[in-house]
Amino acid sequence: IILLLMVSVLAGCATHAEIKMPVTIKVHDAAYENKTLNYEILYSQPKPGVFSGGEQLPLAPLEKAELSIASASTLKELPKLIFEQLPVSVKYLANNPDLTLKLEITAHDKLGPAYADYEFAKSFGKNLLTLGFASAEYNIVADFDAKYILEQKGEVIFTKDFRVRDEVDHEKGDFDSFNSLNEFTSQILEKHLILTLHEFFKAAAMHVKA
Repeated sequence: IILLLMVSVLAGCATHAEIKMPVTIKVHDAAYENKTLNYEILYSQPKPGVFSGGEQLPLAPLEKAELSIASASTLKELPKLIFEQLPVSVKYLANNPDLTLKLEITAHDKLGPAYADYEFAKSFGKNLLTLGFASAEYNIVADFDAKYILEQKGEVIFTKDFRVRDEVDHEKGDFDSFNSLNEFTSQILEKHLILTLHEFFKAAAMHVKA
């Protein structure tokens, strides 16, 4: 009976990752009043592919960067996420903006800046106890460096570096699609973009010229 109870508990509903999204208010500073801004995303990660040596690729514009399937899925909403963090009253302008934001994002894993890391040992042990009915164990990981550079009329006025490392436990149930992992990797990436860009724009405001 005890064994059956253990099996039923371990084979029950999977506990999904709980990623606590920060509650922030968009930066509102007179320095940004009626300013226009464009941004450029440069991205680097280890070379994707099972048989690659995993050497770190050079920074390249996101649209030209070599991505794995996992990183392409996680990064597809990145431009939109950045746009949503712009300070209040700042307007996007593609040509001749007042400000240019350059984002250099360096991932440390082939799977991208945020990814689902399968925990084989934990999953194997649970499956032995439940005759293969247990949920799969993952870590939802954010692991990347970010450097933000703000330019005004071609002159660099402020830069800030961030080292991001975060992970949250996640269980994937038998009825969860594999693509459901992308939801959680995207969430943890969004969390840290919100935090770092909010901090950056607050600090950069004093360097913006009228």
